[in-house]
Amino acid sequence: MPPQRGAAGGGTCSRSGPRLALLVVFVVYCVIVVQNSGQNGPQAPRLVPATPHGLRAAHVHAGMAALDAARPASLGGGGDGSGGVPAPRVPAAAATAAAAGGDTGFCTGPFLANTAQPIVTDESMLAEEPPLAPGDVASVHVPPLTRSFCERYAKGKALITTAADQRYMTWARNWAKSLQAHGVTNLFIGAMDADALRLSHAEGIPSVLLGRMRAGTTWHSANRYKIRLVQGVVELGFDVLFTDADVTFVRDPMPFLLSYPEAGVLISTDLLVREKPYPMVNGLENTYETVGQYRADLNVGLMFVRSTAHTVRMMNHWADVANADMSKSMQTFFVKLVREYAACLPPDPKLPHLAPCYNGTVNIGLLPMDRFCGGYIYFVERLPQRMGIEAISTHATYQVHQGLDGKRERLRHAHLWYLDGAEYYAPAGGVLSMAPMALPAWMADEALVRRYGEGGDLRDAHKNRTLMHFELVHFQLRQLRNALALGAMLGRTLVMPDFTVLLDNTWYPMNGAWPGFRKLGPFVAPLDHVLHMTQLQNNNVAYRGSTFLDHPCIRDGYATAQRLAVAFEPGAPAPTAEQARTASRVVLPKGATQAQVVAALQHHPAKVIHLESTLDIISGFDDPAEQERFASRINRTPMLWCCITKNVANDMFQQPFPPGHIYYDFWYDRPHTDRFGRRHTDTWQLRVGP
Repeated sequence: MPPQRGAAGGGTCSRSGPRLALLVVFVVYCVIVVQNSGQNGPQAPRLVPATPHGLRAAHVHAGMAALDAARPASLGGGGDGSGGVPAPRVPAAAATAAAAGGDTGFCTGPFLANTAQPIVTDESMLAEEPPLAPGDVASVHVPPLTRSFCERYAKGKALITTAADQRYMTWARNWAKSLQAHGVTNLFIGAMDADALRLSHAEGIPSVLLGRMRAGTTWHSANRYKIRLVQGVVELGFDVLFTDADVTFVRDPMPFLLSYPEAGVLISTDLLVREKPYPMVNGLENTYETVGQYRADLNVGLMFVRSTAHTVRMMNHWADVANADMSKSMQTFFVKLVREYAACLPPDPKLPHLAPCYNGTVNIGLLPMDRFCGGYIYFVERLPQRMGIEAISTHATYQVHQGLDGKRERLRHAHLWYLDGAEYYAPAGGVLSMAPMALPAWMADEALVRRYGEGGDLRDAHKNRTLMHFELVHFQLRQLRNALALGAMLGRTLVMPDFTVLLDNTWYPMNGAWPGFRKLGPFVAPLDHVLHMTQLQNNNVAYRGSTFLDHPCIRDGYATAQRLAVAFEPGAPAPTAEQARTASRVVLPKGATQAQVVAALQHHPAKVIHLESTLDIISGFDDPAEQERFASRINRTPMLWCCITKNVANDMFQQPFPPGHIYYDFWYDRPHTDRFGRRHTDTWQLRVGP
């Protein structure tokens, strides 16, 4: 184990007289004052009393040289020793927005209760800092994580925390609100920069400043602050549930976590499937087989750590090995810690659900994947939903290709995004909804679907399954194209449909299925598997997710609102505006013109217009220039599918061909030039890249 290190303390004391005795008394007095209250100015190392565990106290506050080239001028506690969090000076505009409701979420009541605890302030601690060096992020003077702070916000001896800088504060706010919605109050945010601290305080969320971040700090380096945060809490004698900021809670996690008192660490995993030979043990995944036998990656983005002498030592060891090498992730070093540096032992027969790791001193348990879900399990596999299990949390991992916009849309779809304002739930112009999309006729052939679907023969021709997948998705895009055009014609926001697919979307050439996990279709995919969320926003496509009308904020209002059903039938006469205005259902001719659609529907007072079908229902925009503008808006919104392997590509094209991704195309069924300037004539051709 590495040697103990002292924690950073307050400022130095000046000499006050010639007599040695007075000097000694004065120095001792200064040390006491500094340790209790903190001083502005240069920080000097100091020894600290041993904790009840016999290890260094407040190691987290010492600052890591690799991260803190310029440390905050003061991380001392409040003058009264309370360790409270003073409110920073929030800009007037932000304060006004917060007072007016701001971007705090539309829902109130049970869905989003305002349960945040009041912030303890100490304005005397707010002082001006010296000018900052270029690249520094402005900071404020706040106390660090202290025992009194933890006591104030802990429930029992447990705390829940995350860490975020300004860029990820949107996610940290949603994280906090998801806990508050279920009555959880023992939470706080570790702010990684001053802007994050200000945003936390504007929301009334308890927070501490972890240290000064520098512009351009690498992702791996920034993540060391997360280890630092966990260290700090357990060293102070408190248990901590740490999660990444993109974790959202479906219910209070603490009753489950506290039901395993023998566990030193409970941690989530990136498991995609529960291996049949290794079933659950006492409500947890088979920990020894997955941890000790290299069967799955652990995910430190959600971990519960009990404060014991051994877990404190383990967290400090984790920090030491991670800080020594900034080229790898914090998760990599935690996995090495339990598998290589201090391997796990066979489980105690009395505790078969826990693996005695870290030389047998820390019992580690793996949280069940169907309750503490990764992004794939919750949003793609939908394991808890299919099994009728109420999940506890979801971590927005396995977000392929789209990043934060894709994560946000998945949470919205699951009604787990708490930050949308009233305007989001009442889109101007009203809503356009649509029936589930029609599927190709071959989808009704049970034998064919079984052959290429989930559980089908993986040795069967990937060529056929890939082509069928694109035929299936394109058939649905053709219908969505009509619905988007109708939404644009009528000035309404489209409620997106769900897409049925045959192949999964991944990062690597896998032919549509993760190794060891055959998630083959047909299955309902997240919207971001087919459409690009950022491109939809950038091109001003007005849409909401498929579950929008079922959202608890608005479902009652929309259930009683006026609705208009619209059908399209061959040869039907086009209704006039007067005929349509008082009707609850109207019929337009199949292949209707823009003029016919607008005349019948544009001024209808219905809050929701519902399309009973969308396949080949309109002829497009009457003005070719307007049609071209519409096409240019949606051309880049379809996603790419990833990826075919070299062998499959060679099989499909009978010539050497590199593996790669293939883009979906809204206009596959007609001659056109695609987004990359490639000309498609009579039939759409499957092309890889660019």
